[in-house]
Amino acid sequence: MIQNLYNYGVDRLSYIDQGAGPTTLLLIHGFGEDNQVWFNQVKFLSKYYRIIAPNLPGVHCKPLPLHPSEIPTINNYVQVLHNLMHHLNIEQYYIMGHSMGGYIGLAFADYYKNHVKGLGLIHSTTYADSDAKKASRLKVAEFLKEFGTSKYLETATQNLFGPAFKSAHPAQIQDIIDSASDISSEAMIQFVLAMQNRQVFTHLLTQKQMPIWMIIGDADIAIPIEDSLAQAELLPPNNVIVLNGIGHMGMLEAVEQVNQGIQRFMDQSQINPTHSKTN
Repeated sequence: MIQNLYNYGVDRLSYIDQGAGPTTLLLIHGFGEDNQVWFNQVKFLSKYYRIIAPNLPGVHCKPLPLHPSEIPTINNYVQVLHNLMHHLNIEQYYIMGHSMGGYIGLAFADYYKNHVKGLGLIHSTTYADSDAKKASRLKVAEFLKEFGTSKYLETATQNLFGPAFKSAHPAQIQDIIDSASDISSEAMIQFVLAMQNRQVFTHLLTQKQMPIWMIIGDADIAIPIEDSLAQAELLPPNNVIVLNGIGHMGMLEAVEQVNQGIQRFMDQSQINPTHSKTN
C-alpha cells in the first residue's frame, strides 16, 4: 500500500490514504506496531470508505520532540493526528483504535467532539492504569532502555495472540515483529509513559452524542475480559462484538469478523447516529 508523508514538525510520518467514499475512517494502531497491522482492514474497508491509517510519531520516524523533563501524554498524539486530518481537509470522521490507538481515540473523541462522529475500541479499554499496571509499565520502559525495541518485541508480541493463531501462524507473527523492530527505544518509552499517565474515559460509554463500539477477544491477556465485559454492559448490545478464542490482535486473528464488524458498526451509525439504547 502506498505510504504518503506528512511533516509533523520534526520529521515526516507516513500514512495510508485509500478509498474515496463520502465517509472517512481514521485507523490508529497500537503500541509496538505500525500501520501495516491494518492491512486487511484497509483492503476491505476502502471499498466503502476513505481510510486514513497513519503511523504515530516515532514509528519509522523521529519521536515526539519533548524536553527531557516533559512527560509524554496521550494528548500529544491526539494533536498530531488532529493536525494531519486538518491538513487533509477532513473535518468529520470516525475512529477505530487498536489498544493504545483506542486510548488515543478516547482522548480524541472527548476533546474534538465536533470532529469525531463515532469511536471503535478494538481490544482497548476506557480504564486508566491500575497501580500494578503502572509499575509494570515502568519495568517495560526499563527493559526497552537496556535491551531495545527488537528484543522487547521478540519477547512480548507472541503473547498478544490467542493460542490457536500463535500455533498456526508463527511466520505472520514474526512479520509483525519485524515490521516494528526499527522503532527507537526512545519512541517506545514515550508510548509507555503516555499510556501509564492516561486518564479514565469510562464516561464516554454513557454519553449520547456519538456511538462507541467495542471489539473484545475472550483470550486477550493484555485487556482482562472481566474489564471488557463490565464496560460492554454500558453499551447497547449491538455495539459490542466478543471474538471467541481470539487474543489481542483480532485484526489479524479474525480478519473477516473484524472487517464485517467494523462495517456493521459504520452502517448502523448511519441509521442511528446516537449512542442511546434502543429496545
